[in-house]
Amino acid sequence: MSKHYTYLAALAALTVLSACTRDKLAPAGTPSEIRFAAPLQTKATDAVSNTDVFQVRDWYNDSKYHIDNTLVWDNGTSEWTYGTPGTYEWSGGTHLFFSWLDHSDSYSTAAFFGTGVSTSANTLNLPAKAITTSTQQYDFLYSNPVSRSTNAQDYSDVPLIFNHLFAQVAISFQISNQTPDGEQPIYLHGVYLNDNFINSKETAITFNQDGTAEVTFTNPTHAGAFSSRTDWGGMSYGKGATPIDVLSQRQVNSKDFYYVWPAQHAELIEVLDVVYQISGETDPITGNPLIRTSRLSFPKGTKWLGGHKYSYTVTYMGGIFKVEETVMDWNYTEMTGSAEEQSAMASWIGWDSSSCTISGQNITFKTDTYGKLVPIHGMFKIYSPTQCTYHINLTQNANYYTITPNDGANVHVGTGSIGSSVGDILPGVNIDFYIYADDDDRPAAGNPPITAGLSFSVQASGGREFSLDTEIQRDGAFNIIIPSM
Repeated sequence: MSKHYTYLAALAALTVLSACTRDKLAPAGTPSEIRFAAPLQTKATDAVSNTDVFQVRDWYNDSKYHIDNTLVWDNGTSEWTYGTPGTYEWSGGTHLFFSWLDHSDSYSTAAFFGTGVSTSANTLNLPAKAITTSTQQYDFLYSNPVSRSTNAQDYSDVPLIFNHLFAQVAISFQISNQTPDGEQPIYLHGVYLNDNFINSKETAITFNQDGTAEVTFTNPTHAGAFSSRTDWGGMSYGKGATPIDVLSQRQVNSKDFYYVWPAQHAELIEVLDVVYQISGETDPITGNPLIRTSRLSFPKGTKWLGGHKYSYTVTYMGGIFKVEETVMDWNYTEMTGSAEEQSAMASWIGWDSSSCTISGQNITFKTDTYGKLVPIHGMFKIYSPTQCTYHINLTQNANYYTITPNDGANVHVGTGSIGSSVGDILPGVNIDFYIYADDDDRPAAGNPPITAGLSFSVQASGGREFSLDTEIQRDGAFNIIIPSM
């Protein structure tokens, strides 16, 4: 399940003595020393570790480096200081400050990217880097640029706010829990990212005067398998089988996140292969068991953005493979940018116990004093995307149930809008929905009850779809039960 935290990380401002060239000083009476606020991340993470070391630059008057040094934590003084002692003063003109991670603990940017890390004016160049599951996990950080002109007389501490270059992804494969009992298992040979998957890129990060960092990726290539590919030998794989972690190629209940390059949707089409057999199928020519390969894409509109975590579950049921996605911020909940770029974040509030009997995930209709079924009342919240449409789908026996609110065209699917327009529900505000069942549809005494499952999702304003089930049904899928007479 996903967890989201808001970090208002702000370390105390720390004075870093610095000094500058003496050829052109700031106007008399201004503070002489350039001071930095403590390095911290509020875009995607909490505060940096004191063991991290950062490269820091001041690109002065668009002509030379006024500061070319590192920032390190001094345990003795409890301050960030320069790795190479020196003094830097405010010189009259324009200063453009930017920074990036030099090393974290015992591993460095130079070791990760190899030779070729360089700066040219206000651009940081990173050479091509292939990432696989065997690659050392390295959370490379780069700052937002900070532009200052002495004409504005702003000599306050310079804040360095960092961003993650990479995204994180986890993928598991399993047979759908909705698979009917008795359905034949498949015989699995492999499930993995195939040779269409891009895992190597070059990077240029340009720190602009307007306070943005422009990240450009070039030379995208497939540089060997992202994971070693386990041959599962055609093992019988059915309902209840332990999921397979696609990236680590292990059969385990949990799944691991790995750093990956940010990607556009075009790079995530037909990149995931499932190799399997269906019982009794044979090749019409050779007569041998027929081995199939299904080539899957990630959901429509998917993008992998730096500083976001993406969790996928690939399920199989009745001959159909489905890729479900949960998107989350690293640890940060402030929503900036378009709804297409925002994480899917929601929380379950609860069932109204006066409307139903609650036993774990089993939710059963109550009856009133006249023996009539009482509508079941449920409540949840959606925090983001901040402009989206939500859907509550019945996963089986849908025709026995009605959900409100709905769109009128299909009363078996609940729907509504999140946003700021008239009639919308504001993000983070309670969403009430009701499930109805017809008394005439109740099974006769002695017959089994009717059961339906629920699936929650949202569609962002640009069309991208997100599953909310790991948020809302984090303790397991709900069962909505119409009891017998």
